[in-house]
Amino acid sequence: MQQDSRDSAQAGSRKVMGDTALTVAERVISQIAQFTVFVVAARILGPADFGVFALASASAILLLRVAEVGWAPFIMSTSGDDTVPRQVLLMAILAGVVVGGIGLCGAVIAGQLAVPPEVVWLMALFSIWVMMANTSSAQKGILIWQNKMKASAICEITGEIVGLIVAISTLLSGWGLLSLAFARLSYQSTHLTLSFAITRLSPKTGMTRELMHDLWVFSSQIFTARMLINIRLYAATFIIGGYLGPAAVGFFRAADRLVSAAAEVIAVPGQLLAWTLLRKARDDGDAAGQATRINAQVSQHIKMLFVAGAPIFVWMMVMSDELIGGLLSAEWAPAAPLVAILAISRLLFLFGIVTEPLMSIVGQAKRLPGFTLMVLVVSVALTFLAVQFGVYAVAWSQVVIASIVTVATVWLFRKHADIAWRGVATELRGVLLPLACGVGTLVVLDQATQAVGLPDLVEVVVFGLAATVVYAAAIRAFDADFWRTLTSGLGRRVAG
Repeated sequence: MQQDSRDSAQAGSRKVMGDTALTVAERVISQIAQFTVFVVAARILGPADFGVFALASASAILLLRVAEVGWAPFIMSTSGDDTVPRQVLLMAILAGVVVGGIGLCGAVIAGQLAVPPEVVWLMALFSIWVMMANTSSAQKGILIWQNKMKASAICEITGEIVGLIVAISTLLSGWGLLSLAFARLSYQSTHLTLSFAITRLSPKTGMTRELMHDLWVFSSQIFTARMLINIRLYAATFIIGGYLGPAAVGFFRAADRLVSAAAEVIAVPGQLLAWTLLRKARDDGDAAGQATRINAQVSQHIKMLFVAGAPIFVWMMVMSDELIGGLLSAEWAPAAPLVAILAISRLLFLFGIVTEPLMSIVGQAKRLPGFTLMVLVVSVALTFLAVQFGVYAVAWSQVVIASIVTVATVWLFRKHADIAWRGVATELRGVLLPLACGVGTLVVLDQATQAVGLPDLVEVVVFGLAATVVYAAAIRAFDADFWRTLTSGLGRRVAG
C-alpha cells in the first residue's frame, strides 16, 4: 500500500511538472509571438499610432472583463459532472453577445461623430473579438476543470502562431492598425475551434435558480475584483492619453508591453497552478492539517514565483537601454528608462499572483472586491498626481503603488487566510544570494565590455544567458533542498 501511495504521488508530481512545463512553454511562445508583433507594429506604426491602438485595445479589454464576469473561475472551482460547466458556458456565450453588441453600437455611434474610419473599424472588430474571447475564456475554464492543462496550452500555442502569421502578413501588406485586430480575431477563432473539439461539451440550458444564485454571488465577487484590477492596470494608459497625448501613451505602453511580456510568462501559469495546487493542499488530507498544508503550499509557490520572476525583472532593469536599442529604433529611446522603472513594480507585484486563488480556495473571495477597490483608489489617485510631472513620474508612481499593494497583500493573507509570513520569508531568504550572484554577473559583463561595442541584442542575450547559468549554479550550491524540489517535481514538499 505504501509503495502504491508513493507511485501515485510520483505520478501526480510528474503530471504537475509536465503541466507546468507546457503551460510555461505556452506563455513563452505566446509572449514571443506577441512580442514579435509588437516590435514589427511599433516600427511600422510609430509612437502616435501605436498609442491610438493601445487606447482602443485597453477599452476592448475592459469590455471583455465585463462580459467574462466570473465564468471561468466558477467552472474551475465546481465539482461533479459536466452539467454545471455546460450551463455556465451558455451564460458566457450570451454575455459575450450582449456586451459585444454594445461595443458594435458604440462603433456605429462613433462613425456618426466624425471619428476616423480606421478607428471606427477598429472598434467594430474589437467588439466582435469580445464576443469570441468571452466564450474562449469559459472554454479554457472547462479545459482546466477537466484537468487538461496540456490541451489548453496547445490550444493557446496554436492560436498564437496563427495570430502571429496573420498580424505580420497584414502589417506588411499595409493594413495598419487593423492588422492587430485581425490577428486577435484569428487567434480566437483558432482557440475556439480547437477547444470545442477537445472538450466535446456543448452549451446546456436548464440552470436552476439555486445554481443561478450561487453563480451570481461567486461571479459578482470575482468580477468586481477583476474589473477593479483591470481598471487599475489601464488607468495609467487613459490618464496619460488624456494629459500627455497619444505619443506619450505609445512610449509608456511600449515599455509596459515589454515588461508585461515577461510578467505574463510568470503570472499566467503561476496563477493556474495556484488554483490546482492550493485546492489539492486544501482537500488532500484531514481537516486538522488543512491550514498547515495551505501555508506550506503558499510559501513554496511564492518562492517558485520569485525564483522564476526576479532574475527576469532585474535583467530588464539592468539591460533596458539595450533592449529598446536592439528591438526598436532610436525614435523609441525615451521608453528605455520606463522599462527599468516598470520592471521594479512588476517584481513587487509577484506576491499578488496567488491572491485570487488563495482567497477563493479558503472561502474568502468576498474580501477581494473591497481589497481591489482600495488598490484602485490609491492607484488612480497617485497616477493622477504623478501625470502632472510627466510620463516618468507616472512610471515611478506604479512602483509606489506596487509597494503599497504588497504591504496590503501581506495583511490580507495573514488576517483572512491565516498565512504565516515568517514561513514565506524563510523560503524567500534562500533566493537572495543566488540572485545577487546573477545580478553581479550582469553588471560585471556590462561594465567590462563597454569599450568593445557589442550589438545591443548580443549583449541582451549573451549577458542574460551567462547570468542565468550563474544564478542556477548558485541556487544548486546555496539552496540544495529547493534545487532538489525543482529537479524531482513540484508539490512534494507540501505537508500531507
